Amino acid sequence: MRLCFSILMVLLLLHSQELAQAQSLAPAATVTGSSTVPDFDFAAQQTRLQQARQQGDLALADTLAAQYLAAAEQQVNLLHLGLARYQLGNNAMERNNYPLAKDQLEQAVSLLTRYSEQSGDRKPLANALRRLGMVYRYQSDYSKALDYVYRAMQIYQVLQDQAEIASSYGNVGTILEKMGQYEAALQAHQQELDYYARHGQSQDMASVLFNLANLNHKLGDPAKALQYYQQVMQLDLASGNKRDIAYSHNKLAYLYTDLGELDKAGDHIRHALQLFAEIGARRDLDWARTVEAKLAIAKGQPQQARQILDGVIQRAAEQQYLTLLVDAYEMAAEAALQQQDETAAMVYINAGIQQAKHNHEQGREAKLQQMRVALLLKKDDAPAALAALLAQKQLEDEIFDSKRAAAIAAIQAQTDYTRQQYQIERLQHEKDLQLARLEQQQLIRNFWIYGLLASFVLLLSLYRRYLQYRQNQALEHEVSVRTAELQQKNAELELAYQQLETISLTDKLTGLANRHFLESHIDNELELCRRQWYDWQLQQSSVQEADLVLSKPEHSELAVFLIDLDQFKQLNDVHGHHAGDEVLQQVKARMQQVFRQTDFLVRWGGEEFVVVARHINRAEASQLAARFVSQVAQTPFMLSAQRPLTVTCSVGYACYPIPLEKDPGRHFETLLKIADCCLYAAKASGRNGWAGLAEISPQLPQLPAHLCTEKLQSWQQQGLVQLQHSFATLQWPAADMPQASR
Repeated sequence: MRLCFSILMVLLLLHSQELAQAQSLAPAATVTGSSTVPDFDFAAQQTRLQQARQQGDLALADTLAAQYLAAAEQQVNLLHLGLARYQLGNNAMERNNYPLAKDQLEQAVSLLTRYSEQSGDRKPLANALRRLGMVYRYQSDYSKALDYVYRAMQIYQVLQDQAEIASSYGNVGTILEKMGQYEAALQAHQQELDYYARHGQSQDMASVLFNLANLNHKLGDPAKALQYYQQVMQLDLASGNKRDIAYSHNKLAYLYTDLGELDKAGDHIRHALQLFAEIGARRDLDWARTVEAKLAIAKGQPQQARQILDGVIQRAAEQQYLTLLVDAYEMAAEAALQQQDETAAMVYINAGIQQAKHNHEQGREAKLQQMRVALLLKKDDAPAALAALLAQKQLEDEIFDSKRAAAIAAIQAQTDYTRQQYQIERLQHEKDLQLARLEQQQLIRNFWIYGLLASFVLLLSLYRRYLQYRQNQALEHEVSVRTAELQQKNAELELAYQQLETISLTDKLTGLANRHFLESHIDNELELCRRQWYDWQLQQSSVQEADLVLSKPEHSELAVFLIDLDQFKQLNDVHGHHAGDEVLQQVKARMQQVFRQTDFLVRWGGEEFVVVARHINRAEASQLAARFVSQVAQTPFMLSAQRPLTVTCSVGYACYPIPLEKDPGRHFETLLKIADCCLYAAKASGRNGWAGLAEISPQLPQLPAHLCTEKLQSWQQQGLVQLQHSFATLQWPAADMPQASR
């Protein structure tokens, strides 16, 4: 025993020398104002702050944060000054006051940056950066949101904090989901899930499954979402966390209401209300009351719903729960419409629009504008309805542009993160090499000590082997069970990924490709056409001196058809929207009978369809248009609850290649505009027919991107463009003809 004790003392002495040498490789750290206030417990104050926010008592949370800030200012303590601003930012986020939250968190980042430079402790800075990224996410500035989250991940990477890296991937997935990048969001959640499957607690797994359930619900797969929510509920019940259990009850109540299972929804919302009341979570309690109101609307009890929602609106306005306030206004408008109280509905809608605009929630604002359009049309206020529709269209265009720009920024942010991560790994490798050299020197110097310890280590290892043998018997069974569970989860995630990939490119109602699919593929098709015609023109110019003429390439052109069902609004008004949906579903079969499997068949929106006929000669375009118009008109549509219905359509098309502006990225937009102008002419000429542009006179070298029907009509009259059509005389619509006249 004395020999062992002596050996251990020698090892401790050598270990202390190794630590001193290893620390010499790291820079010295100094912290300004590192002393603490004697009578103030910062750690306990942070705990009280978190509890106050969880209970929804934001007034108390603000008071506690102000006390925290005052104590930090008294000591000029950089760490706690930054953490105080961090807590104030969290309080502002709970109220959805994102401008204030952004200001507080930016101050926190500045203070914690100075603190990290002096102390070397960078984790508080990483937490503040990630939180600031989530503020930008709530303000729909997704590119900046990703930038801040990736900056936080770089710090966690240096710290090798795998748990925070996994949690950050969850933040990235949530941001990408808001951008509509569902495939990338699923990959981010998969990386988060991989970590928690190996190291996390059951509640960590529940958080990931909760995000996947939300994804499936938004993508229109409530059955899959229900499976995930039920799994989350089982994990929450096992953990015993009342707040998480209440959240799951509330989500299940919302989902069951959408599915029409109102009794189950009622049971879950009662549990959610009870649990939120028990833990004193005021904001979450009002959130659950909005779901209770949604259930009342589904049961045909709008008066009860409005009573609930009026209370929620009053409390949300007082406590500055701004996003919840928008939810309550929207749902109250639905209840008022169910009561035929159009005046109250308009008041709720207008208030919701103003609040959504104040919150910078463009998607919510667009939805409320859509409700306003429908209500104004119902009241026969066409001018106001048109103004609201234009505002809605502008919002949707802004949302689309911002998401497209944010997607590009997301790719750039991921690239920067990968590059910087590589630099971090290279620096870490160099540091590891230095440590390895130091260890080698120490190993040579201390080699004789290991000889003395060899026998001791051998005895110790034999004893540990005996203990491991006993433990392995119990662990093998547990490992096999966990492996089977992980394989099942991986299979479910793979299936969810496949479903997401299919849903993101397919129109749910008709089964045709959607606008996203066409916009992802059309540029390649246009480039192929341009390349073939450019090669032919080069060959033609090279043989002109020999008086030879090369024939144009065959089946190397395409045509873009824009199809619109005639008088479709009247069909919906007379026969109902269900009949209209059946007609739209049956259009797919008629398209497949005329066009080929290699053509792009797309539902563009509403009763409009787009077909891109590939690898054709432009002379075939008029034949395809005529065949499709005839196929629709001559084949009655079979309705489930009515007699067969005859429907006609009008078609406008444009052939490609034609001389367009130099920017290839806008060629498809111009082709679609030409087809739309031709479609308008077909509508004005009596419907149930077609019109299209096949050729352009050399005197008109290029078509501009911004076309209008008047320009195309003028060029036709001057003989600058050649239009084909199925009418005795092609008529053009009046300049003030509204789109509703289609």
